[in-house]
Amino acid sequence: MIAYHYKSGCFKFFFIAVLLFLLFNTPIIFAADKRTDSPEDSGEKKIHITAERMIVEGNSSNAEFIGNVKVTQEKTVITADRIKVFYNKDSGTKNKSKNSDSIREIIATGNVKIWFDDKIAESSQAVYTAETRILVLTGSTSRIMSGNNSISGSKITFFRNDGRINVEGSGSKRVEAFFESDGKSL
Repeated sequence: MIAYHYKSGCFKFFFIAVLLFLLFNTPIIFAADKRTDSPEDSGEKKIHITAERMIVEGNSSNAEFIGNVKVTQEKTVITADRIKVFYNKDSGTKNKSKNSDSIREIIATGNVKIWFDDKIAESSQAVYTAETRILVLTGSTSRIMSGNNSISGSKITFFRNDGRINVEGSGSKRVEAFFESDGKSL
């Protein structure tokens, strides 16, 4: 997990914990997991996807976007080499649930960048699971930046329901965090 040099004890730990909370406790894109019957009434946000090509195979419950993929939802933007969207397929029954065609999982691979609020996330792969509302960034270059502050590791997990974040290193790649203070000593 996050290692830091012990200088001024609890105050420094508290300061870092508050910065992490503020840095990472924001909703990320993928609000598509909350569908209702009327997008206008529900506040549902439209998602716009562009790519060089799209593949949907027969009766599959997924679509893959390939080549310079860009996903936009309001002020949130995701770019990647490939994005595969898995959704709950409509069974064709009369009693359709509200989530019968909703997004189940999104996997973005290759040069993944996510812009949201004043933050940028980068990784080799990002996986979002709608049911658990968990986003996992993986790859040796995974990092989140906000202004001059950043945190990096081999695996970064966001728990959107409660705002928790878990950052892990692997092998010789340790977790790194850089925070710019307001000029006051810790």
